[in-house]
Amino acid sequence: MTRKWPQFITADLGDSEDDALEMRRRWHEYDRAMKELIAKGGMHQDEDGWWVETATGEIIGPDPEIERPLEADEQAKMKPLRELLPDLAKSIDREIARRGRPKAQTHKIPVNIRLDPEVVEHYKAMGKGWQSHINSDLKKISGIH
Repeated sequence: MTRKWPQFITADLGDSEDDALEMRRRWHEYDRAMKELIAKGGMHQDEDGWWVETATGEIIGPDPEIERPLEADEQAKMKPLRELLPDLAKSIDREIARRGRPKAQTHKIPVNIRLDPEVVEHYKAMGKGWQSHINSDLKKISGIH
């Protein structure tokens, strides 16, 4: 039977002062409940800092210190990644910019063309890339290779 372990849920909270106070209240409740459980024994911390019930191996939750909301002075000391590790930030930007479809050797020009329904059905029946088949056939017919 799975037991109900303490939880620290904040997904429903926003950025307002009231939400910050509610987060602190929830964290203090989580911290108190976890410390009670830890004091009873029968659990250990794994290498990632999570508490685990020793008898069952069931994960109970993270160490309350890991989940602790930052104090105002701790937040004030925080600096942007771009300031602390500019090379890493640039490499992340480059990686994000590289995503997407690779650039083609030849650029195609989008056009609108009216075709008979049976022609469109014929090419669509070829499956994915049917427009490329039309392009290929037009090149053959016109003598372009």
